[in-house]
Amino acid sequence: MIIKICDAKILEEERARLEATSAPFVTKDIERRIDPCLSLPNAKSVIVVGLPYSPSPTSNLSTLAYGLDYHVALRTVLEGLAADYKTKYNCSNYIQVDSGSLVERAFAVKAGLGFWGKNRMVISPEYGSYFNIGLLVVDIVLPYPASSKIQSPFEMKCPDDCRLCLDSCPRDAIGKPMDCISYHTQKKSEPTRAEIGGQIYGCDICQAVCPFNITVDQKEINLNEILSMTEADFQEKYGHTAMAWRGLRHLQRNVRVMLR
Repeated sequence: MIIKICDAKILEEERARLEATSAPFVTKDIERRIDPCLSLPNAKSVIVVGLPYSPSPTSNLSTLAYGLDYHVALRTVLEGLAADYKTKYNCSNYIQVDSGSLVERAFAVKAGLGFWGKNRMVISPEYGSYFNIGLLVVDIVLPYPASSKIQSPFEMKCPDDCRLCLDSCPRDAIGKPMDCISYHTQKKSEPTRAEIGGQIYGCDICQAVCPFNITVDQKEINLNEILSMTEADFQEKYGHTAMAWRGLRHLQRNVRVMLR
């Protein structure tokens, strides 16, 4: 686990990018995305937690389908930190794990968890991009680096000539979230075969090819296994994962679309 701290000043450098980019499942209110004080009045510091995960063992079902739902796991960590800070400093706090308005990745870069990859993932010296991000905003000043530069033993960045993530994306969707396969597998409306390609749920292709990440042997999941699942089967195998929010029927819908 990585824990870093930055100030809670407005992320002015993110404004232009957000104005030019439409993203799913997030608020359209850009001010709420870049200003912690709109989530916690008088916010002073942002504690950023990176919780690592293991990459998916399957090539067509993402890491969202494996392990304990990161929303639950990260919130538990952040609630523990919040309780500690409350006891020590009697401060107010705001916790965010994915479902809030703040741009978590941008605060992770500002705090020094890692750097922006060309695939718009945050890449850390310890875990590559295989970690989830959570925020704890507090209304007290905590020690943090004076600049937003990565605080690591060596300078890291994507090699200038590396295009592995860019060239591997089947929909040329890097920097265009509404074109991303992962979005199309999660949206409520039925996707087309072209929109999801060979993915059943989520998409990790741009991470799997990244040289900063570990490589794993992957195999495709048995599609008939998904189609023949009962609700009880699904809950037993996937009920504890981040994929469960859409449910079995959604997953089976995607399989049927993929088989067309």
